[in-house]
Amino acid sequence: MTKAEILLQVKKAEEDAKSIVSKGKEANNTKIIQARNQGREILENAKRESIENAEQKISQAKEQIRVQKEDMIKKGLAEAEAVKTKASENIPTSTEFLIDQFERSIYAKS
Repeated sequence: MTKAEILLQVKKAEEDAKSIVSKGKEANNTKIIQARNQGREILENAKRESIENAEQKISQAKEQIRVQKEDMIKKGLAEAEAVKTKASENIPTSTEFLIDQFERSIYAKS
């Protein structure tokens, strides 16, 4: 092989190496872009899932509060009814007591 042929082969090998390096850089850049896109998608999915989870928990908490509120209202109404019933039962006794006190005060003044 002549010196010129060897130089041509070296030059071709350098060009092939440059081409391989260039293709490697392009592939690397493509993979970096893909990785960034995947990372962005993962973050967006995580945010969306987090929001959905929070909304679900808020909805559950609102439902629990509604149920507790209804229970408290029912309990309060039942207690009020019990007080009303007991007060109604005490009306005759209270009336007699007031009449006795009134009569005593009238007799005491005379």
